[in-house]
Amino acid sequence: MAYFAVFVTELDNSKKDQYFADHMKYLDDLRDQGTVIANGKFADGSLGLIIFRGESQAEVEDILSRSPFAIHGVREFKVHEWVAKWGSEI
Repeated sequence: MAYFAVFVTELDNSKKDQYFADHMKYLDDLRDQGTVIANGKFADGSLGLIIFRGESQAEVEDILSRSPFAIHGVREFKVHEWVAKWGSEI
């Protein structure tokens, strides 16, 4: 099992409000399954980051391709395998 950092960038912000709730539900379901470890927006407003746990980059990209934001061209997701070092509190 590997970790992946996914950087979220804007494609068409005019559709954000229309698909936001569906996208968040999609991420919430993935979090409940243990696939999404964390997600959130950056404090400076530059969109966000999603941390995934998965078997491969291709698997994570496939999962993200089914997000309402991806389907409707609202956001782009750039996936990077992340060799994480965790602190003792996790």
